[in-house]
Amino acid sequence: MKQISMDIIVRAFNFTRTTASFAPLRTATFIRTTACALVLTQILALALTLLFAGCSREEDPVIGVKIYEYNKDFGRLVEQWKELSVNTAFVSAGLAVDPEFRESVKKENIGVFVISPVFYNPQALQEDSSLYAITSEGRRAVDSWVEFVCPSREEYRERRKNEIVKFVRDHSPDGVSIDFIRHFVFWEMIYPDRDPTTIERSCYCNHCLRSFLETIGGRMPSDLVATVDKARYIDSNYGQQWNIWRTGLITSMVRDISQGVREVDPSITIVVHALPWRDSDFDGAIIRIGGQDLMELARHADYIKPMLYSQMLRREPGWISDVVVELDGRIPGKILPSIQVDVAYIDDQFTPGDFRQCVIESLREPSRGVVYWNWDALENDPDRFRSAILKRKP
Repeated sequence: MKQISMDIIVRAFNFTRTTASFAPLRTATFIRTTACALVLTQILALALTLLFAGCSREEDPVIGVKIYEYNKDFGRLVEQWKELSVNTAFVSAGLAVDPEFRESVKKENIGVFVISPVFYNPQALQEDSSLYAITSEGRRAVDSWVEFVCPSREEYRERRKNEIVKFVRDHSPDGVSIDFIRHFVFWEMIYPDRDPTTIERSCYCNHCLRSFLETIGGRMPSDLVATVDKARYIDSNYGQQWNIWRTGLITSMVRDISQGVREVDPSITIVVHALPWRDSDFDGAIIRIGGQDLMELARHADYIKPMLYSQMLRREPGWISDVVVELDGRIPGKILPSIQVDVAYIDDQFTPGDFRQCVIESLREPSRGVVYWNWDALENDPDRFRSAILKRKP
């Protein structure tokens, strides 16, 4: 349809231009020429309508599921996904290289997006503890299972980017889902009533402080020795510049990964995992703590995927759609929410009915779809599985 319409457009334009240039001065001929031009204009308008109607057709929503390992029947797995309308699997690197899994999802045209953690890297930290990010309290960036690499280490950044690019070159996933692409924070345990001043910031290691001050041409007073004192000095004297520099570390890493993988596969889809915070939440914590400037990150990604896990964060289901609407106002057409399936971290009630309401809220316009965290919770609970069956568009 697009090719035919464009052909009509070109012919109509050329014919109209030629006819107009040779129009006689006699009235009757002029009228006939004008009538012909009007007809051709209508044809041109119709062709343009057909062309752009095809271009603006609404894309199907992404219905995704996170799955990290699977040792059962892949055929049965795919059948279950079809029942849930799943068209995208967000998978670990280990599962992404499993030939049987890849063949099973390929038969059903289910995309494979490899989850690629960046600054959460326990193995790298075990091998080289000097890579640890350092918080504003002078301690290593560790909280429960969460431990973070300093985002300013050039050698680590280059190595991790190259690892992701090599994976794309060797295994050809349909997408890369960039995870833990932020500064250190255990956001899963931060509730609405949290005092923002009690959330530690990072990274205040010597490498970060030196690089930042060199960038802005600043100096650290020689009498400041303890990290906590250095952090207070930076926050008090260079707060805005410090935020800009820290967010730049995150944005530039996404840019470099995106450029690297697209050199290998220009059609690959890039997803960025985002903190579940709006601009005003916790005194601007998405920038001040996480270092995620979503508008800048969106320049290098196809989707921004906020992790809107309502039960663990003690939020109502309607909060999910509220966040999507607010983010879409700044980043139109790129917000793909991820929601939790079952209880996590805390014992607050979360029934299959509550989950179903979260599904509905996550799919309200202008959402680009939904990603379920995670498959184990869906597979092991028949009631929650049924709650995820999409009978109609919310």
